[in-house]
Amino acid sequence: MNWPHENNMPEIIEFYGDPRGGHGGASAAWMAENVMPLTPPYEMKFSWGPRVEHLLFHRKCRDAFGEALLAIKKLYGAQSDIEAHRLHLTGGSFMFRLMRGSSTRLSIHSWAAAIDIDPQHNPFPAKWRPGFIPAEAAACFEKCGLVWRGANGDDDPMHFQAVDHSWRG
Repeated sequence: MNWPHENNMPEIIEFYGDPRGGHGGASAAWMAENVMPLTPPYEMKFSWGPRVEHLLFHRKCRDAFGEALLAIKKLYGAQSDIEAHRLHLTGGSFMFRLMRGSSTRLSIHSWAAAIDIDPQHNPFPAKWRPGFIPAEAAACFEKCGLVWRGANGDDDPMHFQAVDHSWRG
């Protein structure tokens, strides 16, 4: 998939639509038209405790995230093995908010085009190192066309997105 580039807001809005609603929140009409639930193929929970019933993703990238989670299930098999690698923990997917450190720029989570996996052990900002998300698990997302923000020395190893992050020259 040719995802829009994260540094090009008009391109993101053209591809995913404009999630901005009134009073600093997401547009209810945009959400109804674009945001869809995804039941994970294995048990997940939010890093702060509650069980995940479903994750919310944009309709244009929902299947890619579903395929990535299914690939993780196939890679590790048993729930206990998935949990041993902390791949059952999430910081969430759709969340209308500003990007960390910005007072104007929306987070990719605002378009329901990202997920954070095990944020406690994959902190931002930090470069990936052993003990963080396993490289073979990150590869499951990448094989499904998603972008890992922990690759190539990037500083957000918990974060996977359906938005391009490459440098354009």
